[in-house]
Amino acid sequence: MSSRDSSGDVAEPVAAPSTTRFSLPVDEKNRATKLIIWQFNRPHMRAFHFAWSSFFLAFFGWFALAPLLPTIKEENDWLNDDSALDSNIIGVAGTVMMRFVAGPVCDRFGPRITQTTLLTVFSIPVFLVGTANSFATFALARFFIGFIGAAFVVTQAWTSIMFAPVIVGTANATSAGWGNLGGGVTNAIMPLIFKGVNAGLNDPNKAWRVAQVIPGIALVLSGVALFFLSDDCPDGNYQDLIKAGTRTKTNPWLAFFRASKNYRSWVLFALYAACFGVELIMNGNLASYFKSDVFGLSQSVSGLIAGLFGLMNLFARSIGGIASDGAAKKYGMRGRLWAFFIILFLESLALIAFSRIGKIGIAIPVLIIFSSFVQMAEGATFGIVPFVDPEATGAVSGIVGAGGNVGAVTLSFLLKIGKKQTGFLYLGFVVLGASFLVHTLYWPQYGSTFRPATTPPVKVVEDEADVQDEYAAGPAPIAT
Repeated sequence: MSSRDSSGDVAEPVAAPSTTRFSLPVDEKNRATKLIIWQFNRPHMRAFHFAWSSFFLAFFGWFALAPLLPTIKEENDWLNDDSALDSNIIGVAGTVMMRFVAGPVCDRFGPRITQTTLLTVFSIPVFLVGTANSFATFALARFFIGFIGAAFVVTQAWTSIMFAPVIVGTANATSAGWGNLGGGVTNAIMPLIFKGVNAGLNDPNKAWRVAQVIPGIALVLSGVALFFLSDDCPDGNYQDLIKAGTRTKTNPWLAFFRASKNYRSWVLFALYAACFGVELIMNGNLASYFKSDVFGLSQSVSGLIAGLFGLMNLFARSIGGIASDGAAKKYGMRGRLWAFFIILFLESLALIAFSRIGKIGIAIPVLIIFSSFVQMAEGATFGIVPFVDPEATGAVSGIVGAGGNVGAVTLSFLLKIGKKQTGFLYLGFVVLGASFLVHTLYWPQYGSTFRPATTPPVKVVEDEADVQDEYAAGPAPIAT
């Protein structure tokens, strides 16, 4: 990615002497034009695998408490149904502020330092939440644990830096989808970890506290490993490139300011609230919903079924990104936008249907269908995000990513209106209305769902193939 030096001239990144230095074919900016998931070579695929795995473990620490809330309520009189829901909201709210911050910081210091800091520093409240002896201390710990959720912003910025426009939708969706899989896995395995710890301690109130040590350790190990074993971008690490004079320090707050002035950032902010916000709400409430009077299942079974929702991330979010890239190859940006609208619209219908079901045999397949559309919508969102402002990708990702958390916090209050079934119904109608915001997204060079482009896109040639990169044009880089 080019940048300007102090004299105003453009300083190009360190040029690759030949494409043979990379294990994948690359474009003129050394971004990979293919995604080969079974490779682990530096820099592209190593970054890809650290991007999704670090976000996966961030979910492990972030939502480790959610499936254990029934036990925590039973063992502690300072937590009840309402305060448990409030703690879920507080845990997600903590992520909002940090996602706004993480994006610009990632643009300035690079993905490695930003992600390592998030995972290691905010593993501390994961370790300490087990010492909570009141709702105040419990909620405070959950608030700071929520900061780990900003790892998503780094994950998306990282893959956007490493992969070319022709494949970035698929790369972003797959890394985020596999990372989001951590939400489902956490719902499924934390009750089992709790059961194993409790078998040794024979004290449920101590067991849920001790169980939090496991995700805490995982966060620290991941943070340290990615710092030493991965790269910020195809040409190396930001700090090394800055010292070599081939990259200029960006001002993180100027990046955020520019991204915040772009209305598309805020439309996508709202749209992401309607998909990832919904996923966060489900991750925090499905286990207790299946354990409630509606279905009356045990904590372990409820956790396993709730885990199916996140399990769809294994493939569904990737499908959303692939659909976005595929539609773009044939119809340009208009194809990406229509794919996004259709998926989000179907998500709303599936959620409305799920809210009306009271039989577990029907609820499970509908939950799987609903979850698939949720993850696909998330993938389609970040098939568009890298092209809002290519030189402030981290800042844009931070704004859009924060939208998911703002949506989770605000829309969670719908669950306080009567029963959760009613809240899910209202939530479905909110998503239905939000889907039509897709039609407000417009680029002069790309058009929109209904309006044609008014200026031609830029054509560039990728390695190995003459590919029209309709997203190559971007605004001037940001420098201090």
